[in-house]
Amino acid sequence: MSRFENKKYKEIAIELDISEKTVEAHMSKALKSLKEHLREYLISILLILLTKFLG
Repeated sequence: MSRFENKKYKEIAIELDISEKTVEAHMSKALKSLKEHLREYLISILLILLTKFLG
């Protein structure tokens, strides 16, 4: 909702009937997870590209 509908955390909290702090906590957890997974993906791509250019 934050990213696709450009809603603020407060708007999301009201719509879902949860606290704004809960929205913040969920977003923080989700973004951390995405960063970790994307880091693994990017490292793999870099290794593939390096082997193609160097190998």
